[in-house]
Amino acid sequence: MTMAGAITSDGVEACEVAFERLKTGRPVIPVHVGIDGSKITAGIVSVEAGFDRGYLKKARNSHLPLIAKIEAYRAECSTTSTSKALQIKRAQDKAGRAVAELQQTREQFYQVLTQNLQLVERVRELENKLNRYQNNLDFNRG
Repeated sequence: MTMAGAITSDGVEACEVAFERLKTGRPVIPVHVGIDGSKITAGIVSVEAGFDRGYLKKARNSHLPLIAKIEAYRAECSTTSTSKALQIKRAQDKAGRAVAELQQTREQFYQVLTQNLQLVERVRELENKLNRYQNNLDFNRG
């Protein structure tokens, strides 16, 4: 094997190790900490491995398998991110409907409570009136 072949092979291995660090959330480059999987590119993997951004190239046959893995991982993460975003949107919609339903129920509760208080007051008035009539009857009899 030529010296150039050994460097390329070692470089690809370093990039593969860097890619695994990125996937597992343990990068060594501070700006890569917390990077979303859908944002991982061949350039980011190259930098994480200690090379310049353009190290991994599609024109190099030895780089193609790793580039394909990176692109597949990125696509998978994009789908997952979209799915998570959709789940969040659905949960927010559901929460919004629950809040609206709670508000409507609360309004109905206060309306019924008001009606009940009015009825209690009306019963109290009628009981007082009844007591006055009974007292008048007792007074007139006696």
